Amino acid sequence: MAVIKLRAATDTLKEVAALYVGLLLVSATLFAWFEGRPFLDSLYWAATTATSTGYGDISAKTLGGMIVSVALMHASIFVIAPLIVVRLIERLNEDRHEFTHDEQERILATLSRLEERLERIEKR
Repeated sequence: MAVIKLRAATDTLKEVAALYVGLLLVSATLFAWFEGRPFLDSLYWAATTATSTGYGDISAKTLGGMIVSVALMHASIFVIAPLIVVRLIERLNEDRHEFTHDEQERILATLSRLEERLERIEKR
């Protein structure tokens, strides 16, 4: 059930981006609280940690900060990244063999005309 709700909540790349920004903000807030760092420094830490860049200039020293670090690393790799990849693939993977509604209507009209012609020919 949670997977269905997550899927529905992340249908577009904008929604995935919002989820990612939310993850960064929550992680930065927790990191700032546990580590006693300014919020902007913690936001910088969250961004570098989530992207796996991790320059090492800011790192966790407390147990709470370490737990937030590990959770952010895993969430960005195992939750956010797959959601982004799936949404990008869905955009690229259009089924070009499907007919639009207008195309279907034209096909049906053409078939009707052909059936009428066949009936007229058969009656002769």
